[in-house]
This record gives sequence, structure tokens and C-alpha cells, in this order.
Amino acid sequence: MAVEKFEFPSRGFHIVAIKVGEADYFLGMLKEVQGHYDVFSYVLSGFASAARSITFALQAVMTKYPGFDDWYIDHQKILKTNGLAKYFVNLRNYMQKVGEIPVGHTGTMRNGQVKHLSYFVDIDDLKDAPAGEVTKLAEEYFVAVLKVVEACYRDFWMYADPRAIFTEEGLELLGWVIEDIEEAAGLPRGYTDIPYDGEDKNHQRLRLLAREFQGDEMMEQYFKKYGLETTVNKALQRTSR
Repeated sequence: MAVEKFEFPSRGFHIVAIKVGEADYFLGMLKEVQGHYDVFSYVLSGFASAARSITFALQAVMTKYPGFDDWYIDHQKILKTNGLAKYFVNLRNYMQKVGEIPVGHTGTMRNGQVKHLSYFVDIDDLKDAPAGEVTKLAEEYFVAVLKVVEACYRDFWMYADPRAIFTEEGLELLGWVIEDIEEAAGLPRGYTDIPYDGEDKNHQRLRLLAREFQGDEMMEQYFKKYGLETTVNKALQRTSR
């Protein structure tokens, strides 16, 4: 049974990737500015807001794609029942609405070097501060969010990954043919339908088009950086620029 050709919405997964990159940037800065207390507070506020916006962006982008809304229910529950994720959401809301940063600082001297540490403290409007060093807790929270993004990226690979449409498997799932890619790229339909060596003509046509028109893959760098499972679809491994 033929699959109806999928029409891509205007919002793509690159929007989510940008928000992930923003949170990753602030997390890196947070680790660098330990000991600079005012700057640390500024960066923590930026990180909390950026990390919170990732799932907002994920929902805004993916709600137009078939099956996502039902898929997201269970993954949203995972974050809602994660005590650390809940704290960071409340922290972000408090910092935005009130402005106070509930963080304390300390330091230890070793071999003439000061090691600065930061920790969350309970205040009247934000209790149940998690134990541990702030930058480590921030990374743990970020990874929890990133795991949901990674699961979406794998489960909805045909929509989310820019490499997907340049695979025969991706085309089939999307109801597209190679000529549709050519047309979308501004080429005449059948432009790459020329003689090729070997029996993998379609694969060679897709590789040629991918080299010229494939969008940048932005997510794998973050999955690798934070040690998430890199179960790249085999179809994507066969099509490469």
C-alpha cells in the first residue's frame, strides 16, 4: 500500500538543536565561572531558562508530526517525576519572577589552589534543594532532558534527522521518491537519473543529492558529548556525504 506523501511543516528539528546548543553553552560557562559569584548567578539563570526551553521547543516543533503527542505523554511523565528536573523548573520560574538566586558558595585550599564549590540552599519560596554541587546537578538535569530529545530523535528519525530523506528507507516512510527531492531542491525531476556504475543506482543518486543539499546534522555531537547511547539508524549509516 502506497504511503501518502508527507508534507513537512515549517518548523524543523534544527530549532530544538539550537535550544540544546544554548543550554550546553551555558552549562559550559557555568563550570568556567566558579568563584565569580555574580557571574555564576547570571549564567545559572541563563542555563535554567535555556534548559527549560528545550522541551517547549520540542513540543512546538514535533506536535505537527504524526504520533508525537501520544508518544510524548510517557516521556513528559518521566521528567515530571524526576525530582531534580522538577527543582530546576521551579528554580527557573522563581529566578525569572523574583530574581533571587538560592545558591551558596564555599571553597577549599589545596596545594596553594582554591577550589570553588556552589550549592543550592532552601529559601521560603523554594524548598527541597537537592544535595550536591551546582554544576554537577545542572549537568545531571540537562542529561535527563537530553535523553528525551535523543529518544524523540531516534523514534521519529524520518522526520527529525536531516539525513533521513536521503535514504531509501526514509523516502519510503515519507512517501517520497528521489524526484521529489530534486524538485524541492529546485532541480528538474529526473535530473540525477543518469547511468551509474554498479547496481545501487538509487543509493548513488541519493548520495549525490545529499552532498549538495543535505542540511547539517546537529544533534549527534551532544549525544556523544554527554555519553548517550548512539543507536544511529542503519539506514543513516549507509547514506553519507
